[in-house]
Amino acid sequence: MQSEFDENSAAETNPESLTPNSVPAEVATGDAPPTAAEAQAGPAELGNAVSGETAPTAAEAEPGVLAANAGQPDDSANAGGTAKPTKAPKPAKPAKPAKAAKPVKEPKAARPARAPRPAKERATSGVGSGAAGRSAARTGLRIATSVVVLALGAATVGAAAVLSLPTVASGVPSVLVTPAASDQTRACPGPYVGPADPGAASSDNAAPSLVSLGTPTVIGGIAPSSTQFTIGSLSTPDAATGPSHPLTLTAPGANGTLLGGSQSQQITQSDLVGLSSSECSEASADSWIAAGSTVTGRSAYLVLSNPTSVLSTVSLAIFDETGVVNAPGTSGITVQPHSQRALSLAGFAPSVVSPVIHVTAAGGTVLASLQQSVIRGLTPGGIDVAGPTGAPALTQTIAGVQIISTSAIAEQAADPASSDLPAALRVYVPGAAGATLTVTLKSETLGVADVTASYSAAGGVVTDFPFPSLTDDSYSVIVSSDQPVVVGARSAVVSGGTDFAWYQSSRAIGGTFMFVTATGPNPRLQLVNTTNTDAAVTVTPTTGDTTPITFTVAANSAAGQPVAANTPYTVVTSAPLTASVGYLGDGLISAFSVSPASPLAAPITIYGGTGE
Repeated sequence: MQSEFDENSAAETNPESLTPNSVPAEVATGDAPPTAAEAQAGPAELGNAVSGETAPTAAEAEPGVLAANAGQPDDSANAGGTAKPTKAPKPAKPAKPAKAAKPVKEPKAARPARAPRPAKERATSGVGSGAAGRSAARTGLRIATSVVVLALGAATVGAAAVLSLPTVASGVPSVLVTPAASDQTRACPGPYVGPADPGAASSDNAAPSLVSLGTPTVIGGIAPSSTQFTIGSLSTPDAATGPSHPLTLTAPGANGTLLGGSQSQQITQSDLVGLSSSECSEASADSWIAAGSTVTGRSAYLVLSNPTSVLSTVSLAIFDETGVVNAPGTSGITVQPHSQRALSLAGFAPSVVSPVIHVTAAGGTVLASLQQSVIRGLTPGGIDVAGPTGAPALTQTIAGVQIISTSAIAEQAADPASSDLPAALRVYVPGAAGATLTVTLKSETLGVADVTASYSAAGGVVTDFPFPSLTDDSYSVIVSSDQPVVVGARSAVVSGGTDFAWYQSSRAIGGTFMFVTATGPNPRLQLVNTTNTDAAVTVTPTTGDTTPITFTVAANSAAGQPVAANTPYTVVTSAPLTASVGYLGDGLISAFSVSPASPLAAPITIYGGTGE
């Protein structure tokens, strides 16, 4: 669908440690010299004394001699233990009286004392009869248990390594959700603005200081053609009501829907003459403008369009040939929903030769553009509208800079008022470090060799570099830098009148995209292929004669294709291309870059709770 609009359009386990309780008893208590009783005691009695138990008495050792020994002190009591209760004596047998008269056997203690056995012997002789034996047995048991547990652990690990064990998974509930696509919206910069007639200004101090000049031609397009788009308008509190308002184009955000638009405006007035053109683009929270001037005879208005339903708060960072421009009023600029602000750049940065503006927006997003006009002496020197250029990067690509009237421009450039006529590359290097640039210019004419130039750009300032000597042609400009840079380009025409154009860098677009031409002389699609693969291109009008145009853009080359005015086109390419649309005629020149659409919202996975 195609539409042209005027003012009426709307939009493990470890063994136990050996503690004092687990080592042999003699180790835990120490090997003190034996007492006299201990020296007379037998091995079992000594073992018991060491372990803290009471040694058995002689009667206990020999139950038949209990009566003979009754009343004698028990030597074992000196061993520190408590005597065990004695057993009741058995009655003596009358048939054997001599047996009771037998002398009591000498206790073992009467034997000559022997040197105490080593601790190890005593411990051995006492096993099973005292605590030392029990302790040693426990220790051995613990060690054996630890060894068994370790062996079992090692066997388990080994088995796990070789066995294929079942996997038990507990999945978290989830659901794949595809968000509803929001509408696509493109904002157009709107009509040219200029100072209001002082004589017609209202006495109200809040009266607009600007007025809209003329009516641009706006063309919109959508694919597939069965889809409709709507037209809206923006209010202009800084400009008095003119014949038209800035327009917006809105379409469903469905996957596969392409929306595009552009505007152009030719003005012929006593002090304004020329052609301006621009793309109707998506609004952004961060954009850069590399164009304009505020020196004598140059007027520039920064236009901020908010097509959203949210208030936008805008901040400006302005840089020029000397560095940062410090100016009041560059922060907290409010742009109401569905409205447009137009601000004089000279009010922030007067007498600036080479401005670069960084626009950031909070809340609603904005489309930033710069309207510029030139008067050289008393002669109008052209108009143009510059859109956003690429953010700082090491490589920037500008498609289709039109170089024309080089000889005539060289003659006129001797006049200081015309010093900005020759084609130039504007470069801003953010930060203090300087940049070394390699600039390659690729002609759209087959067989013409590339032209390469090198430049050094100081950090933190803006520099305009003149292009090298070129023949008349359209050139795509590729800038390679060792520091991120922001770039723009300018060219002019002086045959049949004077006009100029600003060019912006843009990202390459692959697959399928849309561009729209508006009213202007000799519209041309200009493409540059910076890849190492040829690009097979098909360009198809979506209205009128829909016969497709097919051609190839060779690897690392540029190409141009004439197209019709006021027509939406779809482009299918096998390799990413950087694109622009240019107009060129007698005394008229203008161009705008083709920007890629923002990606639609991708499906997301939502995970449910476990209920705990």
